Amino acid sequence: MTGDNEREGLRRVTPKPELAVQEPVLEFPLSPETNTDFMTPSEKLFVLAHLGVPRIRSDAWSLDIVGLVGSPRSLRYGDLAQFTPKTVATTLQCAGNPLEPTRAMRLIANVEWRGVLLRDILEQAQVARSCRYIWGFGLDYGTFFSSPHQEHYVKDLPMEYVATHDVIVATHLNGELLSPKHGFPARIVAPGYYGTNSVKWLCRIEAADRRANAYFTKELYNDRIPGSDAAKPVWEIEPESLIVSPGKGRELKASAIVISGWAWSTSDITSVELSTDGGKTWAAAEVEPRKGPTWQRFRHRWIPNRAGQYALLSRATDRIGRSQPLDGARNSVHRVDVSVVD
Repeated sequence: MTGDNEREGLRRVTPKPELAVQEPVLEFPLSPETNTDFMTPSEKLFVLAHLGVPRIRSDAWSLDIVGLVGSPRSLRYGDLAQFTPKTVATTLQCAGNPLEPTRAMRLIANVEWRGVLLRDILEQAQVARSCRYIWGFGLDYGTFFSSPHQEHYVKDLPMEYVATHDVIVATHLNGELLSPKHGFPARIVAPGYYGTNSVKWLCRIEAADRRANAYFTKELYNDRIPGSDAAKPVWEIEPESLIVSPGKGRELKASAIVISGWAWSTSDITSVELSTDGGKTWAAAEVEPRKGPTWQRFRHRWIPNRAGQYALLSRATDRIGRSQPLDGARNSVHRVDVSVVD
């Protein structure tokens, strides 16, 4: 184990790399109405790098597998080729600003990753049965707003989830090598979990019997459980939907209009409801079947009965039975205001 962990994060376990970008990187190239493709082009994928972007050469990179394992090891970039490659198409969603957890950001994409299964790496390292969590360490470092200095970006994942889902150590995005801002040389991709859990610039995997006592695991990204003082980690993506067409502020003719968009969750979306009156009444939309951990397209045919202003809302429900709240949550319903003319 890593020894005593200070409250502000885990101590550095690798040499500090040079930072190609020393300040946070926030890029949001897609607005909701332009998120029209089933697969999001790489150049349109949002970027959030809280601690800057490290400069890393693949020939100088290594991935240490330590902790509760029978055979600790250090893998070089070329060593990843010994494992069976895995391609995973999945949604990637930002959980939003952890200092404003009830604000919906709607930063979402659907992309394809290629890499190797994390559970295969752990099997080779002979992970112990006592392991309950997998800690991922990134090579980025610095401060986040007024936080203490972070030696690593550290997140953890339940071992049960890693063992039963296609969590990968990814080296490619949409068929191309990862770019530096998306985590080159390698990153974790955790399908069905918010993007904050997919550690970029991965340098260390640690098998542990407890959660990591790091800033981004214990201080941030934990939601209070209603009616309780307890909190739960921001891991599983909650049901959400996004109206892509018609776009916000559009002026529409008073004829048949197709309202369409995407819906997604950790599990299958079983229904999407549309409201054209700001949430007073709802009608069922058609929802396409899910293809793996990707988003699902929905459509609804609407014929306005008059000219005027309309508030279009979409609300998704998943197989677990969870639905989107109207407001006050990171996955609150999406609203698009449009006008209808004669």
